[in-house]
Amino acid sequence: MPHSLVHEDPHGAGPGAAPPSPPPIAPLPGPAVLGVVGFLVLGAVGSAPGPALPTLRARHDLDASGAALLLTAFSLGATLGVLLAGAARRRVPDRASLVAGAALVITGCALLPEAPGAAGALGALLLIGAGFGVVDLLLNLVLAGAGPGGSLLMAASAAFGIGAVGVPLLVGWQPQRVELPFRACAGGALLLAVLAARLRLPAARRPPARTATRTAPAGGRAAVVLLGAVLLGYVTLEGGVAGWETTHLRATTGASPAGAAGAVALFWCGLTLGRLLAAPLVARLHPRRLLLLALGAGTLSLLAAAVPAAAVLAYALAGLSIAPVFPAVVAWHTARRPEGGGAVVLFAAALAGPVLTAPVTGALVDAHGAQAVPWVLAALAAGTTALVVATRASRVLR
Repeated sequence: MPHSLVHEDPHGAGPGAAPPSPPPIAPLPGPAVLGVVGFLVLGAVGSAPGPALPTLRARHDLDASGAALLLTAFSLGATLGVLLAGAARRRVPDRASLVAGAALVITGCALLPEAPGAAGALGALLLIGAGFGVVDLLLNLVLAGAGPGGSLLMAASAAFGIGAVGVPLLVGWQPQRVELPFRACAGGALLLAVLAARLRLPAARRPPARTATRTAPAGGRAAVVLLGAVLLGYVTLEGGVAGWETTHLRATTGASPAGAAGAVALFWCGLTLGRLLAAPLVARLHPRRLLLLALGAGTLSLLAAAVPAAAVLAYALAGLSIAPVFPAVVAWHTARRPEGGGAVVLFAAALAGPVLTAPVTGALVDAHGAQAVPWVLAALAAGTTALVVATRASRVLR
């Protein structure tokens, strides 16, 4: 649970006593502070590759399939980061892993603008993604059990959208200066590293091996697989909009680079507002019902994005609609597996989604043009909705 960082000396400071050591940073709840800053950074980092993609594509002379590999490298790095963080949790404190994840983001963001070729850009995005995955897993695990029904996680994760709004606007302001958004991400990651090193966090619950074995029957494993598939669909959907909306709008609506980047910021504004509005709902509605409402509305919004005149508004509504999905699934899993079993598999599967789908989307764009983007995204939303319906078959998730 969040707690104050203020330390009291019950005996007082006597004459000649050493002055009391200062609190780690501020008398604010550690998990809440770290969560807000961490999700701000995650939002900034996660939203940077999409708006910067046209500039990176032109700089390295890539077609749509080649540009898709840049998005794939980020997602592959995120998946590896989750697996590394999960493997290290029994031996390495969460504090140290968060600092290491932030350091990976800083390193990748410093290297990407100076990359001499596509291979260098791929490597830098792989590093950025790895840091993203480490921070994403640990922040969600720390916050998921820190409030009733995951309400603290839902509220803090709204900061993800705030961070994600700023970076597209920064790209739109100076479309050719790709170093600006990644310098901003590096600065945020540095702040996160300082906070992670100094704020006091609650001890994370790590299941002993024997307990994990007894509490993970076949039904529990099936629940992890189903929820992992839902998260995979959601992350693919969110990343697809963030990664391809700029390309779609510039090709089909004649939007300027600044206008297209600003439209992506509207998508993230919708995501932010949606998570704030959903925070009180996550403790009142069954997660399945909330997910079905969110993904159904998201599917309709993305279908509307195929109409050029409605595309900007439709993408913003899609962000508003699908906003509750990620924190609701994490809270659902935490409620069923409070010891954290299966969390690494859940997050790794989720972040692996774009590794599989980004190349397919790039190939479809090469074959059919950018107008294929909203149709691909709507199909992903519909498929994820079907996966939520399939959770009814799992007794653990009823």
